[in-house]
Amino acid sequence: MGRAVAQTAEIRTPRSWPESGLVDTRRGYNTAVADESQSHAQLQGVLTELRRQSAAQGVLLLSGDGAVLHSVGDIHTDLDALAAYAASAVMVGERLGESAEFGAPEAVMVVYGGRAVVMAPLGPVVAVLIGAASQMGILRLTLARYLDDLGAALRRELPSGSHASEPPAFDADDPAADEDLSSVRINPGLV
Repeated sequence: MGRAVAQTAEIRTPRSWPESGLVDTRRGYNTAVADESQSHAQLQGVLTELRRQSAAQGVLLLSGDGAVLHSVGDIHTDLDALAAYAASAVMVGERLGESAEFGAPEAVMVVYGGRAVVMAPLGPVVAVLIGAASQMGILRLTLARYLDDLGAALRRELPSGSHASEPPAFDADDPAADEDLSSVRINPGLV
């Protein structure tokens, strides 16, 4: 009868997306990284400091479609489900602001009994803090203070040292160095 022929297909993973032109190499988690361990350490450092300063139970960094990219803290729940719903909540907040002509949300906050979830879009990623409902204001304020550091760490421009100790590295010859990621919308599944 017929013979089975095995075919291999290129599987596109986040690491192969920049080379294949699927994403802009300046944005978000899919950026090509020369020293991946340093980039990971910078992000983990910023997330850890964000958690410490806000007294949050946990801090997550999510992709626009709800995949957990980084997490810090002690969160006793299904992180994948939480991440998917958080990304959806931010996307709904963006659409609400767009339809009402309010603009993009700075943060989306939800209180569940004694728990608060504060989510902030950061270009193609979402930062999420989870803590006590009584801490919602400090969670939001601390997240707002750390958005620049998170953006710099995502672009691998965070200087070594603590939060806002020095301005991020800047290359005046790089036309995308002063790129504003706040206008980038989250479109799950679309790159």
